[in-house]
Amino acid sequence: MGFSLELLPDKSILIATGKGLLTVQDFADMFEESARLLEGVEGTIYRISDFREASSSFMDLIRMSQLASKGGVGTTTDPRIKAILVGTNQWVSLARTIFEQPQYSAMRLPTLENLEDALAYARTQLSNQTNKALADS
Repeated sequence: MGFSLELLPDKSILIATGKGLLTVQDFADMFEESARLLEGVEGTIYRISDFREASSSFMDLIRMSQLASKGGVGTTTDPRIKAILVGTNQWVSLARTIFEQPQYSAMRLPTLENLEDALAYARTQLSNQTNKALADS
């Protein structure tokens, strides 16, 4: 089925909802669409990737991690993007573990059980950044 993407009105949170059996091509398409949606957007963007209704093969997960860690625009390692994972299945846990490995990105990805918690987390992080910027100026 692939991904559906929604950029929230303030343009600081992007929700990517994956459904069904996801392939590396689905991720490539999602990264490309993310880049298109975020074109011209300044500052930090939190991409919430909701995998509660998704799965993948082990090989596609490895290939996706390789693709995501290349640092291209719209990928998980794009410097503007802070990734948040949503889901509790084994697939999400494995993806998080792969991303923590030095050869992929050594990134710690917050992983939450539901979309509401992920949105609250992202909004709190954005608010903290705003408060810090105000205090520093």
